Amino acid sequence: MSPASASIRQRLLALGEPCAAQPAADWQGDIALPAELERFYREVGPLDCTLESAGNPFFLPSLARLWQRQAGYRWHGISGERLSGWQDDWLVVADQGADPFILETGSGRILFDLHGGRGWDPAPCFDDLWQMAASLACFGEVWSGAGEDILLDDCSVAPRYRQQLVGELQPILGSRQRAEDLADEFGW
Repeated sequence: MSPASASIRQRLLALGEPCAAQPAADWQGDIALPAELERFYREVGPLDCTLESAGNPFFLPSLARLWQRQAGYRWHGISGERLSGWQDDWLVVADQGADPFILETGSGRILFDLHGGRGWDPAPCFDDLWQMAASLACFGEVWSGAGEDILLDDCSVAPRYRQQLVGELQPILGSRQRAEDLADEFGW
């Protein structure tokens, strides 16, 4: 297991979120399991992890449930009909209130978009699965560690916790600006 994977798994476990190595045989998809996704689930292995944050929590499904989580994005959830506008090399690997984090399998990048619009136009959000998981765990850690005083009377995140989050995201994302932008994106 790589040091990055071990660190992310430890962070998720410390938040009380289950993780375990998941074999490629758990994949239920109609397409081949991308190698980086196979490695991520073997090494980090989130098992339906819910990470609290400002707004809706982040959700990282288990490998066994990952393919069914494509419903509503890749295909219609009731009819099963393939939906137009969804690229063949996109896989939803996490979400926040149905807003998808999308693995672009050709590049390994994680894209993000809001659901319910007029089609999909996701923007790059993370360099890879590991950066995404480490960042989402960071949101969960700051949220859970802050306690009840994380929100101000107007329901915005208290500035000291935003600054803590940005400071902890900076080494993960490689720059303070990217950390600030990510905090903004998710309502911090």
